[in-house]
Amino acid sequence: MIMDVSVYLAVFAVCVFMASFYQKVIIGTRIRGISVEKASLGAAIYCMIGCVFIFPVIAMYGLRYGIGADYFNYERIYNTVHGASIGEYWTFHRRDIDVFYVEPAYYILNRIFPSYRALLWGMGILYFSLFLLAVKDYSRRIAIPYALFVFLSTQFIYSLNATRFAVALCFLLLGYNALAKDKTWKFVVCVLAGALFHKSALFCLALIFLKKYRYKQVNSVRNIALFCLIVLFPLASRYLLLIAEKLPVFERYFSTIRYSASGTMDGGWKWLLHVVPVFLPLLFLCRKEIFGQEDTKIYFRICIMEVPFRMMGLLNTWYTRTARFAQIAQVIFVPLVISKVTDKRKRGLLYLYYIAWYVFYFAYYAIVNDQGDSLPYVCIFFR
Repeated sequence: MIMDVSVYLAVFAVCVFMASFYQKVIIGTRIRGISVEKASLGAAIYCMIGCVFIFPVIAMYGLRYGIGADYFNYERIYNTVHGASIGEYWTFHRRDIDVFYVEPAYYILNRIFPSYRALLWGMGILYFSLFLLAVKDYSRRIAIPYALFVFLSTQFIYSLNATRFAVALCFLLLGYNALAKDKTWKFVVCVLAGALFHKSALFCLALIFLKKYRYKQVNSVRNIALFCLIVLFPLASRYLLLIAEKLPVFERYFSTIRYSASGTMDGGWKWLLHVVPVFLPLLFLCRKEIFGQEDTKIYFRICIMEVPFRMMGLLNTWYTRTARFAQIAQVIFVPLVISKVTDKRKRGLLYLYYIAWYVFYFAYYAIVNDQGDSLPYVCIFFR
């Protein structure tokens, strides 16, 4: 198993190195008079060049065979909906018939691509392009290679299993970027775009309350309410789910037995191992860097929402995926906080600590949580 994990880590290392070169040479240059950082067309060029530099991991995404628990299920979805007309899709989609439950954006991609293999490549390019767009505005403040490393370590294996959900997460990361800049409308647009791939992203509309408000009193009340929500979540969770059950958009989830919530939270405190090693060092060593500026405070509030989302998994293990709504914010939050540390020795130790942590986290998830569904890696040419 360790050798199988090493294959992924080796590809990650190559891409992280290439991303470092990409950030130093490409970011901030002008291509045919177009500013890569400001122009809308520049964003497209930025993504195209970025995908070239991290091509090995995109190839790993597109050339896999049988990797991921839902690999063959997604192949069946493609074979079923690829030839379905819009009218046929919409009729069956509203009735939740078979694989037609998939959201509209994913249906459109299944229609566009000529084969399932082409769809895998297309989803891989879309997935990493969204990541590149999410870190674009921070390209002069954080180390893009480090953000890529956090992204791959926490999200890549999962993206091989839950393709639609993984793309929705990338749209959410874009939205968090907008929320940190007080662009509420853009955040809403990103959440809605994510919902077109996986409707559960709509839950994140509630995170709009984590933004900065004009009046300090409102921010103070919100912070107290957030603290109370986290502390009292085991008591409030059941009632919140009862409300969610009444919403038509989530009816399919709660009408299925495997998605139903238990009456009480079953399980121990192992879920804390997902969050404590990430936040405890930063809270002890980087309080000024976290709470000194509004963007990091907003990202921190988003990140700690992983606590109640993790606790939802105690009601039903399927709900654990909601923790990724908050976890993906670490991709920008951790590199951004460390980049603000002025003491070079302290900053270097933090970089090393989080490298070690995320390598361990990746290996643990791939071997234990993923139950080996993505190990060993199998390429289409050597199946």
